[in-house]
Amino acid sequence: MERPKYLGRYDKDLIKSIVSRTVRTDEIGIAGHVAYVQIREVHYPYMVGEKGSEICIADNGYSELTFLPDNENWQVTTIYDNHNEIVEWYFDITRKNSVDEKGNPYCDDLYLDAALMPDGRILVFDEDELKNAYGDGSVSQQEFDMAQKVLKKLIDEKIIGKAYLSELCSRLLPLFGEHFS
Repeated sequence: MERPKYLGRYDKDLIKSIVSRTVRTDEIGIAGHVAYVQIREVHYPYMVGEKGSEICIADNGYSELTFLPDNENWQVTTIYDNHNEIVEWYFDITRKNSVDEKGNPYCDDLYLDAALMPDGRILVFDEDELKNAYGDGSVSQQEFDMAQKVLKKLIDEKIIGKAYLSELCSRLLPLFGEHFS
């Protein structure tokens, strides 16, 4: 079963108003599609995590920078708070990264996710969802193995790492000019 996630789109039950722009970059080392979403107004702040240690990942004035690289099986979203401080970097492991017939970039989400927190902790999410999808036939053995391999590669090669992600963001942010200073 495909689970497409389009760049620059948002959950209308959560967010009232955004400004969104998607561009293509063909720079060496960062070829792919990039989306910038500035959240103007939310219906309510969106909190994640365990009670007592929740973090807010969507609120008025927050923004997101999402990179969907060519020829890879992942996407990363950098979430900024209303002071332009990084809340987290969130990785989706993907079955494929593509563009639809109307030219809209998207990824086909493969359940497994990871986040890099500003303190350097790496959190892995939804391993159970991936296992359940494999169990019910939504994900093949090859896709299950690929998701695990991609996550391991991202960690081992320090792509899920502050140095790489800080450099990536510093190269992507200028594509959106006045939105970031």
